[in-house]
Amino acid sequence: MKKGFTLIEMMFVVVIFAFLFGAILVVMTSSDKSWRTGRDKITEQQEARKAMDNMNWMLRQSNPNWVISGTSYPVTITSNNRIDFYQPVFDEQGNIIMLQKVTFKLNPLDTTQLLKKIGTQSEAVIATKVQSLNFGGGCAGCSAYTCSTVATDCPVVKIDIQTLEDKGFSLTSKATLRNTNISLSDDTEVQQPESGEF
Repeated sequence: MKKGFTLIEMMFVVVIFAFLFGAILVVMTSSDKSWRTGRDKITEQQEARKAMDNMNWMLRQSNPNWVISGTSYPVTITSNNRIDFYQPVFDEQGNIIMLQKVTFKLNPLDTTQLLKKIGTQSEAVIATKVQSLNFGGGCAGCSAYTCSTVATDCPVVKIDIQTLEDKGFSLTSKATLRNTNISLSDDTEVQQPESGEF
């Protein structure tokens, strides 16, 4: 007499294997999704940190209010999410030969992008997936990013970047402008975009 499997036994085995295969597929899909989310979060955090480091480094070289031949070139904060300031350019002897206007702001066409423009160079996207960006004076009386100017007696800029991913990632920093006691010669060149260009 030949022995074999009955139809019911075969169906039972097929159902068990289908269940196991489905469970493995769900676990693998969930793991892949978690891995991708984690990777995107790390990328977003790295972008935000790089942008923050870049802003801090450039702001530290500035002055709250450069003056050339009686004309002021101050740090200005507009709508809490745009900052304009002037960065010095040095020659080989360490003398300032030029000021370049630097602007950081959210892209008005895609508010998740952080833009940077230096002088007359083309604008560049330095961070994506930005939820919010805030600038303000960093001294007493300037809480919650309410100050639109940087005082010469307290040359500090407060910066806050919030990212989009999941619950978001928040970075906060204070940059102290260090070139506060430098006088510029009357022939110092200023490089900046035309009015209204950026």
